[in-house]
Amino acid sequence: MRILHTSDWHLGIRHGPASRAPDHALFFAWLRDHITETAIDALVIAGDIFDTMQPSAETLGHWFRFLAGLPDTGLAQVIVVGGNHDSAARLEAPAAVLGALDVHVVGGLAAAETGRSRSIVPLRDRAGTVRAVCLAIPYVHEFRLGVRTTDLDTTATRQAFRDRFSMLYRQLVNAAREQHPGLPIIATGHMTIGSQARREDYPHEIHQVGTLDALPADILDPRIQYVALGHIHRPYPVDPERRAWYSGSPIAFSLPEARVTRKVIQVELSADPEGSPTVTPISVPPGRALQELRAGPEALLDAVRRLRWTEPLPPLLFCRVVADAMPPDLGGRLHEALASHPEDARPLLAELRQERTTSAVPTDGDTPPPRLDELHPEQVFETLLASRGLSQASDLRAAFARIASADPRDFDAMVVAATEGRT
Repeated sequence: MRILHTSDWHLGIRHGPASRAPDHALFFAWLRDHITETAIDALVIAGDIFDTMQPSAETLGHWFRFLAGLPDTGLAQVIVVGGNHDSAARLEAPAAVLGALDVHVVGGLAAAETGRSRSIVPLRDRAGTVRAVCLAIPYVHEFRLGVRTTDLDTTATRQAFRDRFSMLYRQLVNAAREQHPGLPIIATGHMTIGSQARREDYPHEIHQVGTLDALPADILDPRIQYVALGHIHRPYPVDPERRAWYSGSPIAFSLPEARVTRKVIQVELSADPEGSPTVTPISVPPGRALQELRAGPEALLDAVRRLRWTEPLPPLLFCRVVADAMPPDLGGRLHEALASHPEDARPLLAELRQERTTSAVPTDGDTPPPRLDELHPEQVFETLLASRGLSQASDLRAAFARIASADPRDFDAMVVAATEGRT
């Protein structure tokens, strides 16, 4: 049986005013073609379908149109589980309708004992024969498993996490073997597992409390032939012996992510429940470059005008202005530089940020910068003004001086006055 594993689509994500919907449209077209050409039996999406828990109507429309087109590929089934970005209720709301398209959705589990029957999903091949079983396990908050971190120290919390998540997978494997004996088992998960994750690999920490870090890989039952993981945006195997992989996001959402080729994971299951799968990472063609431009104001504008690219979509720009002060007209001139490109091939501005060439806190080259508690409040404020290109803002400096010299008992009156626009 042939399965395609993907995750972390983050439909609806934006970079400021720049929508990534065109990137997703390209990915959807490629994915449909790949499913058709390689005769994929089942598509497994391991969480974070949407970027927010309240996706827009437009974003929902993209999602449903994609699912509605999958029957034309010959795909037998789709398994969708919720991630920490998804609303479980919203994801599951159309489940009855999606079931008619052979799309099985598990947005969340209320507790370890509930949802078991819907989390154990027989997997059919294109001929309609059940060849495997999927344990559709979404993002599960530790609270749902009975872990109360406020009652435990770090060591006890770590052990409780390990025990409860291990029990969840073990009990579901036992139930799957009882209901479908002799079939290979795959599972999903949306969490941070193993020691290889880097901070840039995930936008939000989950199952990480204080110094707890990631969950250990041994929470995954060894009887599972393959584990399709989500949450980490970089593709890599967590533990090849346990056959668990992160597919990563199919689209790069940050500059660090853009340095790594985007993947989906193709899995050929062994008919022997104790056998090993054949795992093949498949590269997703890049639809758009994420490009960092770092220069002085004039050089930056010139670089924007001279931009060229080979990807189907124009690049997404992260602009760093190297200057002691941000020119007040730079934003407008930058948009004029972007507009010098044809309207249907215009680069998108994701971020405009200043990088100062000097520091407002004087140091020599051999001396480390002072600690915060060694600085006067005025020095800290001057550094802030300089970092925002506001060194000439005498009105802000005067307002700070009034606050710094005010009697704390006058703060409430100052807040009221500011709220009413009197200062």
